[in-house]
Amino acid sequence: MDSLEDLDSETIERLGKQGGLLLTTYHAELDKDPASRATESSRSNVIALWHTIKQIYGKAVARDLFLLARSRRHPSN
Repeated sequence: MDSLEDLDSETIERLGKQGGLLLTTYHAELDKDPASRATESSRSNVIALWHTIKQIYGKAVARDLFLLARSRRHPSN
C-alpha cells in the first residue's frame, strides 16, 4: 500500500486510536519519570505498533498513521 487512502475508514480510525492511545501513554510516563520501566515499556509498545503497521501496510501508511495519531494528540501541529 502506498498511502493511508488505500485503507478503509474503519481500519484508519482503529489504528489511529490505538496509536494515539499508545503515544499519550508514552508521553504521560515520560513526563512522570523519563528513566522508569513504565516509560521504557510504553516506548516499546509504540515502536512495536509502528513496526507491525509497517510490515503489514508498508512504510508510507505507517508514517501517515503516526502523523494522524500525533495530530490527534496535538491538534494544533
